[in-house]
Amino acid sequence: MEAARVDGAGELRIFFQIVLPQCGPPLATLSILTFLSSWNNFLWPLVAAQTEEKYTLPVALSLYSTGQNATNYSVLLAGAVLVVTPILLLFVFLQRYFIQGVAGTGIK
Repeated sequence: MEAARVDGAGELRIFFQIVLPQCGPPLATLSILTFLSSWNNFLWPLVAAQTEEKYTLPVALSLYSTGQNATNYSVLLAGAVLVVTPILLLFVFLQRYFIQGVAGTGIK
């Protein structure tokens, strides 16, 4: 950053051309982990949601799995596939950045 300042680069140019490209893998890792924790959140939506229409997918699946007489496993597993699909797609598209971000944390 100091070399860019010596060369006459402004603060915005330094940020967009030097700092932001270096922060790509950690930001991708942070976005994947944040999305994953909010997507799989179970307890808070269970407590806070007033009606069944506002339940998140994990809460709805758990309530569906505890049926009164019998559990329809085919519908339950289809719902599980729908819950997992966005997470897998996000990981597939950001896999390269995720691995760079995780691998870069142990290097000093």
